[in-house]
Amino acid sequence: MHVRWIVIAGVTFAAACAGTMTNVRAPMGANLLPEAKTGAATPLRFDPNAKVILSSAAGLPPASYLPSQAERGAMVYAGTCASCHEVGKFVGPAFVESWKDRRVYDFYALVRSTMPLDNPGGLKEQEYLDVTAYILRANHAPAGTDSLKADTLVMRKTRIAVQ
Repeated sequence: MHVRWIVIAGVTFAAACAGTMTNVRAPMGANLLPEAKTGAATPLRFDPNAKVILSSAAGLPPASYLPSQAERGAMVYAGTCASCHEVGKFVGPAFVESWKDRRVYDFYALVRSTMPLDNPGGLKEQEYLDVTAYILRANHAPAGTDSLKADTLVMRKTRIAVQ
């Protein structure tokens, strides 16, 4: 009998606490192409006092991918990613400034956990790897002798060597 009352009291307390939570933030927005499947573009809000620390992995060897893997990634990008993201968003000076000499795992994990926007994590593992290889190639990272693999230990020990 006591267990029953404790459970009821615990559920009541949890429900009461859930109603009083005030430390909730709105999700970060992103500007997408107007024809994106996710709806209207949402402007980003920036805190001018925020500080971001970018990790540097400049001492690590460059990530390795095969040209055939990057080719497959180009097809996945065109069929899935390009409906929301222009290629120029991930190719060129802005990408290089943000991602050069960072761990390839950081980029891969971000893409893997947030894309596509309407179905995060909805692609096959190999498709995420292929898209990552495509982005590396598009930013002039040299191809290697081995494909990019879903081995997080290896990806954490290699860097994005873009120019």
